[in-house]
Amino acid sequence: MRQFDVHWLRSPHEGLVVILQHDLADQLDTRVVAPLTDVPHRLVVDGLRLKVDFGSGDYLLQIDRLAALSRSAIGPYAGRLEHEQDRIKAGLDLLFLGF
Repeated sequence: MRQFDVHWLRSPHEGLVVILQHDLADQLDTRVVAPLTDVPHRLVVDGLRLKVDFGSGDYLLQIDRLAALSRSAIGPYAGRLEHEQDRIKAGLDLLFLGF
């Protein structure tokens, strides 16, 4: 699991998550993630809820809803959002540093 990878969650959870933590923390048994949802279901918030192109359409990366999950809760690989890394990092800066 690498930073900016997108994974499905294992049952009983549902949906997609993006790995936010850096690969240097790979030895931990948890991963900091943010949900990736369909755009129409959530409100876009400038800088914190990012509309991103993933797979076959637009999704919403909800940085403000980040969480630490056990590695065992994270399922199969679904893709990457590395092309959005600058916007994701800016969103994390906004959430934690206010700018």
